[in-house]
Amino acid sequence: IAHVSVLRVEPQIFNPPTPGLPVYKATEEKFKDALYKDKMARTFVLGHTRTGLSQKEVIYGNLDFLDGESGAHVNISGISGVATKTSYATFLLHSIFSNLESTNKANAHAIIFNVKGEDLMFMDKKNKNIEEDPQSQAMYKAMKIPEAPFTNIQFYSKPQKQGSDLTTARRDLPTPKYKNGEIVHEKINDKDAAFSHLLHWTIEDFCKNQYIRLLFSEEDYSGTQIETLVNTVAYRLKSDYSTGLNSIDACSNMFDLVKVIEEETDPTDGSTGEWFDGRYTEATWGAFMRRLYNAAHYINDLISDDNAKGSGVHFKQTNVTVIDIHQLHGKAQKFVVGVILNELITDREQTDAGDTNSPVFIVLDELNKYAPKDSSSQIKEYLVDIAERGRSMNIILIGAQQTASEIEPRIVSNSSFRVTGRLDAAEAEKSEYGYLTQAAKTRAKIIQPGTMVVTQPQVPIPILLQFPFPAWATKSSDIPEEQKTVKNRHAENAQKEKELQ
Repeated sequence: IAHVSVLRVEPQIFNPPTPGLPVYKATEEKFKDALYKDKMARTFVLGHTRTGLSQKEVIYGNLDFLDGESGAHVNISGISGVATKTSYATFLLHSIFSNLESTNKANAHAIIFNVKGEDLMFMDKKNKNIEEDPQSQAMYKAMKIPEAPFTNIQFYSKPQKQGSDLTTARRDLPTPKYKNGEIVHEKINDKDAAFSHLLHWTIEDFCKNQYIRLLFSEEDYSGTQIETLVNTVAYRLKSDYSTGLNSIDACSNMFDLVKVIEEETDPTDGSTGEWFDGRYTEATWGAFMRRLYNAAHYINDLISDDNAKGSGVHFKQTNVTVIDIHQLHGKAQKFVVGVILNELITDREQTDAGDTNSPVFIVLDELNKYAPKDSSSQIKEYLVDIAERGRSMNIILIGAQQTASEIEPRIVSNSSFRVTGRLDAAEAEKSEYGYLTQAAKTRAKIIQPGTMVVTQPQVPIPILLQFPFPAWATKSSDIPEEQKTVKNRHAENAQKEKELQ
């Protein structure tokens, strides 16, 4: 006896079968037809069934509903550490890039934010554990996806001081050379090459692009007139930098710039600051300066007047760009995410957005932090903008969060693909998971890592699938000994000594 959910009826005559008729398991072409593969002009691999490893049981997604042709975006929900959200997001990227034609692949880009530990900072290295997992090896073979790490990839990480110089926090990769603020290498020809860049912006970019707005949130504006002051300062920074205000030109870091802002806006010095327009009180100015000094403390290392270090994230240099923000304070993390989203949207609006061969995939975990349901910020506006009109700009959001009920509903509702890993029992009953059947909700409460429930537009019910173990290293200890650098070995030895102590 089985409980059956109807996936497809051909021809569409909805008469129930006569009791007693035999039932057959769908195989080969019938299996593909049941999942509507014959209706998909372009496909990519979502995963594999749990019942076998033959090529006939690979589960496909419709690429038209991912890259903006008919729909866009992926949203992944699940308990942290158990649902393997980041692992599945990177597997999807690996699947997509493996299925793209060479011409399209050259123009496709992915920006991945590394928000937890160093999970994504070794994606260019092979995972030695895959050799001990024959089932995953068989799945890669059945899905016709290379069992290999990511290639044509670069990394950005926070600055750290080495003597008197600033260098990247990840130093086991070569650092690119810059000339007049631009990367010398227009393209990395060696597909196996990877660079470690400095996460850095110039004071000029901070002023001209009004990035000061990203340092304040709705909570800062609530019950105050700070928003008016922020708008005034943002406008003056942009206009006065463009006209060559000497006091800004002399700034070498973020604290210097904050002191200039303080002098120009101070209403307590008798003469009032040059930017003072009488629309805010001394209390408002004091609250503004306290928040600005606090934010400057966390982003000071990311901003300077040194053009030789480069400015911004040059994601067009490679297919994949990993941006490490896990070591940054929460305010600095939001600032980096906001700046990059702003740069991306601006770039796509200024270029030919109708070029369907150049999608940009954004992988961002912890959407609860960046786009919460009950508050607003500039970063949230960027994410909602991408969710609502990103497909027209070929910007695809692959977002993940622990609880879909706590993020902005417009981000979830505009996602063509919805993926669920292990769910908390109370969370599974929320209305945000109405697309799941009751059986799927029950299953999601006990689902194991490596298994996901996926819903896509053409298939009327959610599908339970599994995906293979990552072929790329997720931590330093996953790297084969012959691929490790001296830094990798020293870090592992230090960790072992610490554990022994």
